[in-house]
Amino acid sequence: MRFKIYVLRYRGRRLPWRDVLNGPHHVGEVVSHQVGMGPERYDVLTLQPDDPAQPSPIAPLYQPVLLGFFTLAIRLRGFENVTRGTSAFGVVQEWHCELP
Repeated sequence: MRFKIYVLRYRGRRLPWRDVLNGPHHVGEVVSHQVGMGPERYDVLTLQPDDPAQPSPIAPLYQPVLLGFFTLAIRLRGFENVTRGTSAFGVVQEWHCELP
């Protein structure tokens, strides 16, 4: 389904709502799939932009859960993979998804 997505956190820290609304938003198709890492399987949501040659502008959301739904929007929470140098770690991420 096609959504306009606002990212609500930066490296796990919650952004003020004013900064979220005035910041960038990303439009595209939200696609779900599963990823296997060793014996574990994880649910993943990714945003596919309108141009298939372009990579996704935001990191995938691992193990997403529905926090709430509103009149014309939904809110999802999951984990985002952050790499810094040679190390990688997961942080909490939230998406506010509206109809474009």
